Amino acid sequence: MPETTYPVRDHFSRVIENRTCPGVFIVNSTMEVIWADRRAWELCRAIAHGRTAKGSGRHLPQVVQALCEQAMQLLKEDRKSTLDSPLIRKIIDGTGGSLLVCGFGLPFNKDPQQSQLLILIERIGRRGLAAAQQAKEIFKLTQREVEVVQQLLKGWSNKKIAYDLKLKEQTVKEHIQRIMAKTKSESRTGILARVLLL
Repeated sequence: MPETTYPVRDHFSRVIENRTCPGVFIVNSTMEVIWADRRAWELCRAIAHGRTAKGSGRHLPQVVQALCEQAMQLLKEDRKSTLDSPLIRKIIDGTGGSLLVCGFGLPFNKDPQQSQLLILIERIGRRGLAAAQQAKEIFKLTQREVEVVQQLLKGWSNKKIAYDLKLKEQTVKEHIQRIMAKTKSESRTGILARVLLL
């Protein structure tokens, strides 16, 4: 009997193989880490480069601390926050490649001071190729647009992308504009966040 192939299952298998687990933090309204897994601390060391925020217990890198403070302020302003979409998303340079930091609000409506944040940190370099290919299918990107997304995932400038792909810089800008329209993003970082959060 011939073997049956399942393209959808194969697609998801490829995505899963290329995805790594994020690090997870839970932070309270005073920016104290109340829970974190080992992966989160490993990724924080990749971000910190010796610069941590002062506080009790283990210390968050300053850039992550600043993002947490920004997310908590947004959460206090809008208590209807859900886990459907992050309050913050930022790509940060770290040792060994870029990392995506997302902050989700865990509101406590009776007392906003009791609200918490769920912070996810994950490497984006390893799964960039798989994410770009997945974006091709979901957002109907052309092969050239996928190549541009792959270069964006490396953190390259328009000039460097143009040089690598043997295009004019203006052509790269036009590709990025079309990608932004297809992904309903407003910036290069928005493109990356949409692609990496698939």
